[in-house]
Amino acid sequence: MKNVLIIDDNDLVCRLIGKLAKQKNIVILVARNGEDAKKILTGGKLTLDIIFLDLNLPYINGWDLLAVIKNDPVTKDTPVVIMTGLTLSPEEIEKLQNKVSAIIDKKTFNKEAFAKLLKKLL
Repeated sequence: MKNVLIIDDNDLVCRLIGKLAKQKNIVILVARNGEDAKKILTGGKLTLDIIFLDLNLPYINGWDLLAVIKNDPVTKDTPVVIMTGLTLSPEEIEKLQNKVSAIIDKKTFNKEAFAKLLKKLL
C-alpha cells in the first residue's frame, strides 16, 4: 500500500483527492493546517509516497512546509504536488519547478488529469 499525505484546509479538496486515491488502494492521511502537517512530516514514523500541498494554509504556510520537506533527509525525495487556488507569478512558478513534481490549479482541477498524475507518481 502507498501512503499519500494531503495538506489542505479545504474539506472539499481533501475529500475529492481522498476519493480518487482510495480507488487506487492508497492510504490517505490528511493535515488541515501547516502545524499538523509539520508534526506528521517530522515524526519520522511513516514513509510517504506523495505529498499534496496547498500553499495557503493556517499556522505554517505551504512555502515554509515545502522547505521543511526538501530539507529533511527522509522526505526530500518524496514527490510533492502543489495544489493551489492562488494565481502564481512567473517567479513563484520558477521557484517551485525544481522542487515539485507538478502544480495543479484548483480552479481548473480535472479528475482525469489528476488520475494520470497519480498513476505516474506512484
